[in-house]
Amino acid sequence: MGYNIAGLLIKSQSDQTIIENLLGGKISFSKEIGFEDATSSFREDNTIDILQTETGTLIFTEFGTLYDISNFDGEIIQFIISDISDTYYFEKYVSGKLERKYIYSQGEISEDEGSGIIQEGEDLEDVIWQQADDFLQNNFTETMFELKFKRFHL
Repeated sequence: MGYNIAGLLIKSQSDQTIIENLLGGKISFSKEIGFEDATSSFREDNTIDILQTETGTLIFTEFGTLYDISNFDGEIIQFIISDISDTYYFEKYVSGKLERKYIYSQGEISEDEGSGIIQEGEDLEDVIWQQADDFLQNNFTETMFELKFKRFHL
């Protein structure tokens, strides 16, 4: 079974205020969870899951929810991976400027703006995990898949 996830990648450690501004609402800590729970299709409503390192932040958001990231002051990626429906969404902004937007659904590219990062025919899921590794620069002995995420309620 494949992923059915959405999220944000930020190339910096982001405090709660920055995250709340991106999401448009207050968040409150609930509990720590593992990667499997953070990427589950059967997640609790109105929750996000956050993994932070000194160099980056990965946020899994509610599936199907997109945020306006065009005003973010820094490097940010928004993505959707739906192996179930064969739909993939990717957009990257650097200091408010769109660098790359790529939407692929059921064998067709519906948007392809900018250049780099993703090439036609590449597996977008692999690109997302590579970008997550680059942004998070995980120097721990565990992989991202073994680390604990913090679950927050919106």
